[in-house]
Amino acid sequence: MDEQQQRQQTAEVVLYWMRRRGLTRQVFADRMGRSVSWVDKIRNGDRQLDRLSVLRQIANVLDIDLATLIDSEQIEQARMCPDEREVEAIRNALGRYDVISNIFRPSGDVLPEPDLAKLERLVRYGWMAFQAANYQAIGELLPGLIRDAQAAVWQFDDEPRTTARTWLAWTYQLTAATAFKLGDAQLGWIAADRGIQIAEQTEDPTLIGSAARRVAHALSATHQSAEAVQLVRSAADRLSSHLATADRAFVSCFGMLLLKGSIAAARLHQAADVRDLQAEALTVAEQLGTDRNENWSAFGTTNVRVHQVSALADMQSGGLVIEASDTIPHGDLLRLPRERRASHLLDVTRGYLQWGKRDEAATTLLDADQLAPEEVRCRQLSRQVITDLVRSYPRGVQPPTRLAKIARAVGVAV
Repeated sequence: MDEQQQRQQTAEVVLYWMRRRGLTRQVFADRMGRSVSWVDKIRNGDRQLDRLSVLRQIANVLDIDLATLIDSEQIEQARMCPDEREVEAIRNALGRYDVISNIFRPSGDVLPEPDLAKLERLVRYGWMAFQAANYQAIGELLPGLIRDAQAAVWQFDDEPRTTARTWLAWTYQLTAATAFKLGDAQLGWIAADRGIQIAEQTEDPTLIGSAARRVAHALSATHQSAEAVQLVRSAADRLSSHLATADRAFVSCFGMLLLKGSIAAARLHQAADVRDLQAEALTVAEQLGTDRNENWSAFGTTNVRVHQVSALADMQSGGLVIEASDTIPHGDLLRLPRERRASHLLDVTRGYLQWGKRDEAATTLLDADQLAPEEVRCRQLSRQVITDLVRSYPRGVQPPTRLAKIARAVGVAV
């Protein structure tokens, strides 16, 4: 790449981050202490992009590392995952009580005009992005969505308020699910707690069961797996009376609740509880007949099998992980969302590592990265898997080039 091409690439990165930070040309110019015409020159790859002092100032205004402007691997990585600023914006949105109580609202502050149709579209978009492992898009979406959904609940009454509560509950669950993916257990806990409270207000058993699953995840993520198993058992007992007459959405949420309990039990190495909960989940899945994606659950017999693999990996079962994964038909896996398939491949990677099959582990990880790079590069669990895989190579033996590139991108020394 010659100097002009390098400058043009840097200019494109600057433009990308201006859009991602919501900065107009004028605002960016003001923060740089420059004119709009200067910004236009930068956007066109001006020679000033060769100056380190200019690049540092741009990075400071955009609140990114310098490497994110000029290092090709860091440029690619930063586009995939929410950064610290975006996660902090989500945290701040959850911490704003001015949209749910007049006590904390500044005088003269006006809440956004509620729009239930728009709210539904954004929540559905967010969950579609989650199942596509597009976590960066969710990071941009959530701060505004949380505020709008909270404001809608506050401003509506009667049936519209119930509808707004439903979409707020799904928003909180999306926030919790994303936080857990990113390894932020505290943020996930807050969102899950908010989600179960608002779900209870709707009196919708499907929403309550789904929200209970997020609370169980929060408990497990904060080293309270025994409490998570107990919560799942209690919630399942409370909700089981609805199964006989339930629709597919409730059946799916009930099955996923049981599966979450099985993963919590696996982290305690309670094999009997894992088997019992997964057997119950399989019975529930057979009630559906086919794999479904009701309320973004991806529940069905295939997802039960996928959770069997994950539980075995959590119990350090090595070869049994691979045996279990080999029983899942490839065509069935293809019916699952991209996020779930890539997550499954990470579990298989863990199984190969536990079994001492380093080369197979590396191949499987690369398959996961090709399928959904965000799932591999944004998740805390993935970083640990990559670290373990890189360390499995003897001194003097370099990992494959693609694996080394992924490792460097997530901050693992090679």
